[in-house]
Amino acid sequence: MKHTITFIFAAILFSLSALAQPKEIKVTVDGMDIELVRIEPGTVTLPERTAYTLGKDPQTGKWVYSYKDPMTGRYQVVSESLTLPESTQIISEAYYIMKYPVTRAQWGLEQKGKKATMPITMSYSTDDGIDNNYDTHAVPFIKKLKQKTGLDWALPSLGEWLLACGPIPENVEEYAWIDGGTVHAVGLKKPNANGAYDMLGGLAEMVESASYEQDGKLVIEHPGYVGGIPVMGAKAYKKDPSKLLELMSRAPVSSMWPPTLRLVLKGIPEDSPGILKMQIVKEGNKYGLETEYGTVLKPEYDVVKLVDMDSDVVAGCGIMAAKNGKWGIFNRKGETLLPMIFADEKTTLDNIQYLGFVSYSYNYKLAAKSLATCKGEFEKTADFEARKANPALQKAYVESKMEGLEEHFILDITNNKRTHIVLLDYDADNEVYRFKVSNVRTLWTVYELPVPIDAAPAFSEYIKSADHQELLQSAQWGIVDDCAQILQITFTLPDGRSYTYSR
Repeated sequence: MKHTITFIFAAILFSLSALAQPKEIKVTVDGMDIELVRIEPGTVTLPERTAYTLGKDPQTGKWVYSYKDPMTGRYQVVSESLTLPESTQIISEAYYIMKYPVTRAQWGLEQKGKKATMPITMSYSTDDGIDNNYDTHAVPFIKKLKQKTGLDWALPSLGEWLLACGPIPENVEEYAWIDGGTVHAVGLKKPNANGAYDMLGGLAEMVESASYEQDGKLVIEHPGYVGGIPVMGAKAYKKDPSKLLELMSRAPVSSMWPPTLRLVLKGIPEDSPGILKMQIVKEGNKYGLETEYGTVLKPEYDVVKLVDMDSDVVAGCGIMAAKNGKWGIFNRKGETLLPMIFADEKTTLDNIQYLGFVSYSYNYKLAAKSLATCKGEFEKTADFEARKANPALQKAYVESKMEGLEEHFILDITNNKRTHIVLLDYDADNEVYRFKVSNVRTLWTVYELPVPIDAAPAFSEYIKSADHQELLQSAQWGIVDDCAQILQITFTLPDGRSYTYSR
């Protein structure tokens, strides 16, 4: 008799309209619900904020605070502090944000009782919260959610946090705790206009640092730090509730302790049917996978497991599977991301970086290395072993495969439906819009496009509705520093005005 055992790693429960995604979703992880609200695209004002820069070590090419001059033996400081002026940012994609901060129950500290509904705090004392080290505590929590759900969890950016927070209501005491940052159970005040609770008053919340290359420097924004963690929010006190308005109208302050965290969720597929779920199934001694797309992997594999991809190709995680001693990677639709050609789990994981590279960037050295160490899809094992043992054969094989690869990578970028143009902010003094291309893993290039100040609002609206794939396909691309970059692109507004970026 054949027995079927189902292992439920996570069920993501929400209804999706045939015409639009829902305003609210619920994600159930290990029996614990996480509620999220949808935030539509919009424009936010980023307050004046602090930042610092890193320079490049001329010997290694790495971003550093300082480097040792080989001639003098002295250290040269190449970092400096900056104050960034108030600016606007366009959030071009909708996303979901947690309705409440992460609770102690969701973190796994308390399952019942009053403390279970308290927000987790990044505290110095582990009696009241968790250690304040973001890398060793918050990062693993986010990684765990990715692995259990296959979804793309992250801290919000400053702009995403501000957009979700929305304007401050006049009757602020109905929405915010006016008591100087005392920890309260979540959801006891009214939600804001977006349906999110506890974003005003109470505890500060962590946001993601923004970083980008500009004028030969790496700029890293940090909108108010607490123990090295960027935070957003503002305490308010009974003596003067209006201070909340003052704090929220300028740069976040760094005196807010302890902070909590609230995550955002991106990459929910527009075509996702009904209820999202991810189930590993077992029949006899074989494994398969069921998702919202049905049985995407039949129960015929020796191993099926979820792995953190850390790649723009897959939101959150991928599905690793092994059969007859060969390993590969699939997505939640069952589509092949890495073919089943690898000899073991470690080799497969090592090649995840190749997956991210193949789809979104161009780097000759990495491509050549991957081609040299991977058996080709239409290559016999004997031929693969022969060329590995013969440097001349290996070189000829790699060179033949590299021909035309540049064009292939650029087509992958421009044809991918998730790739789009992101407006960062408008520099009114110099009359330029800063933009970048999203979902291009190694391309953190920020482009500057001259746009007159009187045309800037119309250009912003145009980008919201433009066909980004068509724009990117019309651009001229080239390989700069081993990466695909835009050399020239023209934007033509509906009224006929055109603006061109040229490298």
